[in-house]
Amino acid sequence: MKKTLSILQKNIKILFGFALFILIILSVSIFFEAQEIENVPEFYGYYFLKKGEWVKIPEIVTTLHAPLKSVCSTWGILGIDSKPEIIIEEQRPIIFIYNKDKNINKLQLVRLWYFEKLRAVDFHGAPPDPGSFKKLCGVERNSMQNFGKWTVVGTYPIKGWTVQNHPEMLCIRPKKKLPPGVYAVYQGTKFTSLPVSSDLGLPLRAFEIIGEKEKPPELTPVDNPRVKIINFCISDKLEGIENMSAAKYNFLVSDKQIIAYIEVKGQRGREIVNFIWYRPDSTIQVRHKQVLSLPQPGRIFYVYQKFRPSCLLMPGTWVLAIKIYGELVKCTPFYVSNH
Repeated sequence: MKKTLSILQKNIKILFGFALFILIILSVSIFFEAQEIENVPEFYGYYFLKKGEWVKIPEIVTTLHAPLKSVCSTWGILGIDSKPEIIIEEQRPIIFIYNKDKNINKLQLVRLWYFEKLRAVDFHGAPPDPGSFKKLCGVERNSMQNFGKWTVVGTYPIKGWTVQNHPEMLCIRPKKKLPPGVYAVYQGTKFTSLPVSSDLGLPLRAFEIIGEKEKPPELTPVDNPRVKIINFCISDKLEGIENMSAAKYNFLVSDKQIIAYIEVKGQRGREIVNFIWYRPDSTIQVRHKQVLSLPQPGRIFYVYQKFRPSCLLMPGTWVLAIKIYGELVKCTPFYVSNH
């Protein structure tokens, strides 16, 4: 009995010590984010601190590139002409926004990617029908057109707060470390292709993050999951996706949808299925969640999940991970290219 009590007391001490450690870390983090800023910049703008000095992030002008003629000229893709000169060495930087008119809830952090060329059809949010594309635009829909700009390939989650003693100053910070690359902050809706007649209203503050590349996540499916996937397929079309002959593992940066299909058995009903789409930089583009239906004797369950990106996809090798019951049951790589 004494031995049991001694083990329990030891475990309680370990748990208490761990809880205290977590509390200290959280307290330091909250204090750091809530601490007062003594001196603010002289002018409104976007800044970060480097060795105690304010460094301004200049505004980058976005352009609307529409190289095609006729009806196609009413559509284009937003782009940045040159790589930003501002370099930030911290991979989870705090960006200070000194401007009373900014709204934390509308601020976006996006990653930019350089494209020398894109297909003619890639420039359009709603391209003409394939049969009439050449007639209306004067070029084949898959012909490569000069672009030579940076444009958006992903959105990254941020958290924000107001500086305690300066209500006109906001702070935002990525929720996780950013992989090395070029990023931009702006206030507005999702960054997608827009009609030329639209008011862009998207002045970007762009910067480059340098540092160590993140190691790819260790994605190893469990050996004997409680709920088994007995058939799986991904494709860009819904028709025939139940057959492996419809499977597709090579996509284009401008593809409007990727559909995942699974057949499962062994569920008791109401289990949560998570579809997690990993970008080539090992960060998560989006998570989708579905709940399995109640089982019926001898019945196989079918689940479709549509991934519809709001911007161009990042080129490289992606991974779709599927979790059921919190268990990783499937990992499938697929490749995205721009031609």
